[in-house]
Amino acid sequence: MASHRTRILILVAASALLPALSVDAEAPQHVRTAHTFLMAWGNQRWDDLRTVAAEQVTVRVGDKVFTLEPAAQKSEVALVFPFRGLSTIRADGKVNGITVEELGLKVGDNEMRGPGTIMLKEQDGGEFRVIGVSTGAP
Repeated sequence: MASHRTRILILVAASALLPALSVDAEAPQHVRTAHTFLMAWGNQRWDDLRTVAAEQVTVRVGDKVFTLEPAAQKSEVALVFPFRGLSTIRADGKVNGITVEELGLKVGDNEMRGPGTIMLKEQDGGEFRVIGVSTGAP
């Protein structure tokens, strides 16, 4: 009897999670790009990062500027999980970025968390590339 209840509980939990798994596929292209960028950067999946990032991405942490170069597999700043709260930034009806409610970055031994912004550039064909990341954290 207990194993039957366990199976039912597992099925209910799995069916509740299925909509969350499909959200990414239904999300707008610019949100998928930002999400892929953050996941690839945080996991150092350079091949995935190259598909959504410019050749060189400027990373601003407070008043300091660093670079991220996916093709060279070089980053002066590391992304620290988790991140949360992606929202679109539009100017004159055109998407130009994504705000991140909570973004964690690590420079050397210093880790900081706070709101951030991912700057996007729309390519021909409607695809987006990440061209910059900024956070006000010192």
